[in-house]
Amino acid sequence: MKVIFILLFVFISFSSLLFSTTWEVKQDGTGDFTSIQEGINASVNSDTVLVYPGTYFENLDFNGKNITLCSLELTTGDPQYITSTIIDGQQQASCIRIHNGETEARIQGFTIQNGFGTLFWSEDGGGILLHDYSTAYVTNCVLKHNISTLGGALYARHGFFYVSGLTITENYSGIGGALYMADDSTITFDQNNRCNIYNNNSGKGADIYVTDTGHVDIYVDTFTVFNPSRFFAQYYDDSTLSIDIQHNWMELEPNDLYVAVDGDDNNSGLSPDEPLRNISWAVRKIQADEQNPRTIHVSAGTYSWAENQQIYPFGCKEYVSIIGEDMDNTILYNDFSPAGVVTGHNVQGSIEISNFSMQNSSDYYTWSVVFFYEILFLKMSNINISNNNNIRNVFASEHVYNEFDNLIITNNTSQRQCSGLLFADNAGFLKNSIIEGNVCDGPNQYGYVVAMQLEIFDDFLVENCKFSNNSTNNTFSHIVRATGNFNESYDITFKNCLFSDNEIASDKVVSCFYTGITSFINCSFTNNVSSSYTLLGCTNLDLTNTIMYNPDNSLEIFMEDHTSVNPGIFTLNVDYSNIRGGIDGVYNQNGVNIINWNVGNIDEEPLFIQTGNDPYQLSQFSPCIDAGIPDTTGLFLPPYDLLHHERIWDGDNNGEAIIDMGCYEFGADSVGVHNYELPITKYDLSNYPNPFNPSTTISFSLPNEITGQAEINIFNLKGQKVKTLPVTLSPSTRLRTSLVEESGINQLKVPRPSTQLRMTQAGNKEYSVVWNGTDDNNKPVSSGIYFALLKAGKIEASCKMLLLK
Repeated sequence: MKVIFILLFVFISFSSLLFSTTWEVKQDGTGDFTSIQEGINASVNSDTVLVYPGTYFENLDFNGKNITLCSLELTTGDPQYITSTIIDGQQQASCIRIHNGETEARIQGFTIQNGFGTLFWSEDGGGILLHDYSTAYVTNCVLKHNISTLGGALYARHGFFYVSGLTITENYSGIGGALYMADDSTITFDQNNRCNIYNNNSGKGADIYVTDTGHVDIYVDTFTVFNPSRFFAQYYDDSTLSIDIQHNWMELEPNDLYVAVDGDDNNSGLSPDEPLRNISWAVRKIQADEQNPRTIHVSAGTYSWAENQQIYPFGCKEYVSIIGEDMDNTILYNDFSPAGVVTGHNVQGSIEISNFSMQNSSDYYTWSVVFFYEILFLKMSNINISNNNNIRNVFASEHVYNEFDNLIITNNTSQRQCSGLLFADNAGFLKNSIIEGNVCDGPNQYGYVVAMQLEIFDDFLVENCKFSNNSTNNTFSHIVRATGNFNESYDITFKNCLFSDNEIASDKVVSCFYTGITSFINCSFTNNVSSSYTLLGCTNLDLTNTIMYNPDNSLEIFMEDHTSVNPGIFTLNVDYSNIRGGIDGVYNQNGVNIINWNVGNIDEEPLFIQTGNDPYQLSQFSPCIDAGIPDTTGLFLPPYDLLHHERIWDGDNNGEAIIDMGCYEFGADSVGVHNYELPITKYDLSNYPNPFNPSTTISFSLPNEITGQAEINIFNLKGQKVKTLPVTLSPSTRLRTSLVEESGINQLKVPRPSTQLRMTQAGNKEYSVVWNGTDDNNKPVSSGIYFALLKAGKIEASCKMLLLK
């Protein structure tokens, strides 16, 4: 019986082959069809669609058929037919889609180019898209100049690739420039007829990106580099990679690089006189590590595909800074990719991006202008992202420890999620930034945030920022939403911030959830409009020196009854604040929360000056002048207000300087703009390494005549002192000391005479002290930003440090 079954199977298989049809596709009309898709549509399982030379401007769909699609390369063995038989996607959609459960789709002998994949986290892929547990065998093809959000040349989600003899080069995507594999997909490489994968571009996984695939073995003749880092070949979640490489296409450059709009990617890039042209090429080319950080210097000008063939997005490498000449005149305009201007994924080191204006073309729907995911430490400053539309998010940062300073996010429109800042699981700070005039007009569903979604995994500071004139008609949305993980006690602090003229169809303007404490210190809420109240509290709230005057809302503060979870009783503390309606402007739902209406509060019209470029400053008749808390100790306010005027000023001229309520100080003089934790000094206070784990050496220099005792005090981001490190200042015969901690005991070490003298300035001596990342009880402190404050007599200096574990 078994023998009969086998014979029957062989007969059926032979009969199937015997009765299969070969459909000829010729552009001159002498074949069965003139287009490839016509041949596919006419075919049935086991048929062959044989394509004669020519360029076919088509976006093909296998439509669930197990067929062979080939050029004359298959029938003749002549490789010339690979380059003369071209499937061109016209940048309209994927060149070839195999997504209906095909089990044996075969493609051989083509150049596959100019595909375009645009749907994020869905069907994507520029060259070949593989989906829905389909299987494709791809042999002896060239894939080039394909663009997508995910997987420039090959994309598989729940798909199975068998590849042989492919050349995959000059493809571009947000993730996985050549190849993107996800969700139980597999790819098998021919070990004899090897593929070539090189010179592709993406934000992460410039050539290869695999996630949720298990182990993947890759065999190639030529790859971009030998020993590729995860910038070139990224694996994530339960995926791992091994790559057998016979030849490399390029060598990395261990130096700073220079880029200019009129540069040439054939230049060395090693000086401003020989600049490169493409920022993305500079990122791929540069080599850096923790001991040898590098910088890409970008000169002023407009960088776009139309102007100078810029390729977007450019990615991020560990310990590489990308610095523009200046924000206003160094313009990154993405008219190339649906994946945005810049993206960074899984960067296990520090990066910096500064001094740029960024914008996406509105010609196609885009995920975001910038998108960062799992960055160990990200610093961005002097960034303008304005006038974007046809976009889901403008600025997305997930699982990132950041320092953001002078971000200008204005006049953007989002159709899906966030038109301002989307911070998911972030820590660090946002300072001196403007989030203004942004609109969210997406469908009416929960979770839309117009100006800023701030979800934290550690403490976060928002300081000297404006959130103004943002709006949405979405009834389940927020202008600003500040939240943390439930049952974790991390704090969010807003200082010197203005929330004004925002309009929303939901019942709140700003909402706070599940943090340890959310504090508003010297903030102003004015002329915001919602269907009910201004501030929703589903957490512990502290308001100090704050103005809330929003006459179009029925209430200023709504403390929600959240006793259905534990802990569900929250505390509101109000001190020295002007709240419209006084304590009656606060609604304690069902009376379950604790309301502490403390001293110094008033209920009066703030009498703003509502004209000019900076409205809501205090007029000379305002009751908020000199009405703030008399002793600001512990608030750790910056020395200037939102306009960079002196923060504590005698506004009523009574001889006593007391801080005003709100974000502006009346009548105060202007001060220089600088980071208040980092006063400019001549004492060279710094630490190395930075970031550090677990210890760092803090160095400084002092004049020779300064002797006796000094100390280094370590503060956390909240301004709480965590450690004091005493230092003995040596007389002139002993010019340097270093302090180490061993088992909690401070011991002075005196270097040998030959190493004692290190002069930083004429007449100065250098000292150093080691901090091992513990507090005064010798317990390890958590990851985060810390400040070292040197005190030596009347001398003070400070520096910022980052502990990353």
